Amino acid sequence: MMELIKSFLNWLFQTPLFAPLFEFLGWEVFFVTPNAVRNYAINGVELYWTRFVPIVIALVIVLFLIRLFGLLNLGNLTRLFKKDEQVKNSPLKGKHFIFLGSSVTKGFAAYGKSFVDMIAARNGAVCVKEAVSGTTLADNGSKSYVSRLKALDPKIPCDLFVCQLSTNDATKKVPLGAMAAGKDMSSFDTKTVCGAIEYIIAYAKQTWNCPVVFYTNPQYASPAYKAMVEALKKIADKWGIQVIDLWDNKEFTDNYRKHTYMNDQIHPTRKGYEVWTPVFETALINVLVGKPVPAPAQVEVPTDEGVRKAVTRRRVVKGVKGVVYTVLALALVVGLCGYQQSYIVGGRGLPSNSADYAPENQPVVENSPLAGKNILWVGSSVVQGASAVQDSMVDYIGVMDQCNSIKESVSGSTIAYQDENSYAPRMMTHTADENIDVVVIQLSTNDAGQGTEMGEIGDSFDMADFDQNTTMGSLQIMLAYARETWDCPVLIFTVPSYGNERIAEDYGSLVDLTLEVAEKWDVDVLDLWYDEEFNDVDQEQWSFWMANASHPRRAGYLEWWTPAFQEALYAYFE
Repeated sequence: MMELIKSFLNWLFQTPLFAPLFEFLGWEVFFVTPNAVRNYAINGVELYWTRFVPIVIALVIVLFLIRLFGLLNLGNLTRLFKKDEQVKNSPLKGKHFIFLGSSVTKGFAAYGKSFVDMIAARNGAVCVKEAVSGTTLADNGSKSYVSRLKALDPKIPCDLFVCQLSTNDATKKVPLGAMAAGKDMSSFDTKTVCGAIEYIIAYAKQTWNCPVVFYTNPQYASPAYKAMVEALKKIADKWGIQVIDLWDNKEFTDNYRKHTYMNDQIHPTRKGYEVWTPVFETALINVLVGKPVPAPAQVEVPTDEGVRKAVTRRRVVKGVKGVVYTVLALALVVGLCGYQQSYIVGGRGLPSNSADYAPENQPVVENSPLAGKNILWVGSSVVQGASAVQDSMVDYIGVMDQCNSIKESVSGSTIAYQDENSYAPRMMTHTADENIDVVVIQLSTNDAGQGTEMGEIGDSFDMADFDQNTTMGSLQIMLAYARETWDCPVLIFTVPSYGNERIAEDYGSLVDLTLEVAEKWDVDVLDLWYDEEFNDVDQEQWSFWMANASHPRRAGYLEWWTPAFQEALYAYFE
């Protein structure tokens, strides 16, 4: 799986789509090549995805719950500590109500406070809120409307019984059923919506001998709920009960479906319930005095086709959001992994990168053979000192040996030509006008890590005969340029093999080819890859010296690498 993910990231990050992003991150943020940023991301995922995937999943779950419960919805936050206004001389004062419902009645997305609580607080009414989120009218378990209704104490005072037309029956595709011919409770199929509605009406009337009111949700994209509303109206006519019809309420449809009023298409916020409450208060007062519930300003009744189109639009929007959120979550994982990789590679604040190991705090080598010499170092992150606060053996030798140590390095760059930040173009910015005494070239691990073509060695010494798009071709172009421009010694160096299992095969092959190239061109190789004595380091010491398989810390450069380079370079001038 990891190889598949890595291959996908390699393909994805090489597309032009992310080029501007990597360009910005590379040069403006991390001061490295865009390729280096790609490597941070890819290698970071490989090394740290098991750490960050659970964190991002947990974050996604938290954000989902925040969104689901409306915890940060402005319609809740701005009303969180608002006191309910008292209705003077309210006709509802002292009246007893039973509200049977699910999440809308409960106040699922409004911190548990719905219009029921507001009616009680504003009017001094006694309200029993029998509400359980996710439940249905149809009797399909102990939490259904029918089951909970039968569990209520029949001795509870009740002047008016109010029931929510549950959206869950529509969501869970409960059979609609049909209105019964008579009013015998035993004849109602409570496994269907219509049967449950009739049973609830009959049971409430029989138990409390009070008026019964049903209420609907405002319009949303649901053909099933539309059919339930239409069935409810027919049943209401049969039983002579009232319906608080928010579904056909034009004011609600036009004005109160905004985000601050509704947390989603079903659940109001506290701001939304504040709009609902006066509508319910007026309806309840009318029912109690024998008047009809005020008819809403009728909205245009949606056609079945219109509702289906609305459902399709909503599904498309949800699908697009799902893709966007998934991409953002993956981007967050990649970003965190990449940043972790860059942080580890950078190594700031670590003991092995302390000021004690800084180049300027090291003693000068008396009578150094390199004193006054001009040394051109061409490489990538190892030459740059990417894990050592931008200090490398280049800087140590420059200070300690009192020479002009020229650092020509760009993290993430390759020997094989990719762009003007590759080795050869940067080397060729230095001309014969500069008196270069030695050229040191890093055999880049990036060529192995990025899978550049190795190329062939050949017999020619003519710069024009080499393929710059291959590692060996471009390396020989550099050797030819150094010979023609300065006719000075060239030292190629490899990185140690210790801890390099990840790139061992490809980099080892490059080392082998490089040794052949060096023999052909009669140049030296500081071969740390095959140097058993150099690699004979215990794990504890290695972990202190190195950030990873290729990148030393300051201490690693000073105590481990620099002496090897000094010995190799001294040989040219002693």
